[in-house]
Amino acid sequence: MPKDFGAVGAIRVVNLESKEIFIKEMKLEVPDGPVTFTFNSWVAPKSEDPTKRTFFSNKSYLALKTPEPLKQLRKEELETLQGKNREGDHEFKKFERVYDYDVYNDVDNPDKDPELARPVMGGLSHPYPRRCKTGRKPSRKYPSIETRKGDFYVPRDEEWSTVKGTAFTGTTILAALPAALPQIEAFLLDPNMPFPHFKSIENLFEEGIEIPKDTGLFSLIPRIFKAIAAEAEDILLFESPILLDKDRFSWIRDNEFALQTLAGLNPYCIQLVREWPLKSKLDPAIYGDPNSLITSEIVEREIKGVMSFDEALENKRLFMLDYHDLLLPYVNKVRELDDSTLYASRTLFFLNDDSTLRPVAIELTRPQDKTRPQWRHIFTPGYDATSCWLWTLAKTHAISHDAGYHQLISHWYLTN
Repeated sequence: MPKDFGAVGAIRVVNLESKEIFIKEMKLEVPDGPVTFTFNSWVAPKSEDPTKRTFFSNKSYLALKTPEPLKQLRKEELETLQGKNREGDHEFKKFERVYDYDVYNDVDNPDKDPELARPVMGGLSHPYPRRCKTGRKPSRKYPSIETRKGDFYVPRDEEWSTVKGTAFTGTTILAALPAALPQIEAFLLDPNMPFPHFKSIENLFEEGIEIPKDTGLFSLIPRIFKAIAAEAEDILLFESPILLDKDRFSWIRDNEFALQTLAGLNPYCIQLVREWPLKSKLDPAIYGDPNSLITSEIVEREIKGVMSFDEALENKRLFMLDYHDLLLPYVNKVRELDDSTLYASRTLFFLNDDSTLRPVAIELTRPQDKTRPQWRHIFTPGYDATSCWLWTLAKTHAISHDAGYHQLISHWYLTN
């Protein structure tokens, strides 16, 4: 680049290859040193999309301070994403990158049979649910209903990877397998046959499940399973997670447990401890003593002299995963179910000097009921077989609460 060019705010790209390419990043050599642009995007070949793709730098500008050369490029990019630059009236193609929404009016195909006509869901009065707009033509018989044929339109950069798509297909197939394979239903889905111990879970990956021969289902089983033909039997073997392939005991380690609170399913609920002592906001007449049993002495003992409790609190080194008040009202109801149990939980973490988290204490609580008083217990990292396994079970409860909150609240409820 010439020295007088100034700051580079955008790069325009055209793909001269015969197939689409995925561009992760691009480095541009300028007089002041290389500048890296992060793309992470698929670019269609010129034969499909002759227009140049514009990628902007990560620097943000207020509207009045946006450099003049970038204003028109940003306007064109926004119109592309809104679908305003499309020529003609046709179904969206993957490379067009149109991010727009529509009502659910493609649930079935009434052109085949009038009985397949379904009401339109969504709209101005009830904006949810909504789906990706596809650009398809309306039905011949019902102008308010969209024709349904071919693949559903999803912008290319939003499509699942091959691995994730296969895994999703595998989940769908797994849901149908019990109808054909009673062994799986009995072994995996029977609520009256819980896993008796941790080893029985490991056996899903190490020993597998015996299934009848000549079912014809092996060709449908995707990569989340392995099909192994033995001399006298066929085995359905779950593919172990990559983490377990590297270290089969990784799931039991405290550093992995702490890591999953930030890099796992639900990194949204961990919070800084701002008040001490910890205290429930629920009615003590119904749920019992609101004060937590986690004390400053327990914290100081577990952080092993790195600093005092007061220093840890003042320096913002204590964090908490708190499902106490959220779950406590449901504990007794869940425990009335057969082969089911539940506690409310608080999990306390200490921020190490290397910016990693260390779990220091887990409090499990069961509220009082008609026949029993409130039950609470503090679990900390153990140093003998019994305390180590109790600590592992406490972590299992805590991470189950975190995963359950993710599925029900973060994923299902808040995605609306």
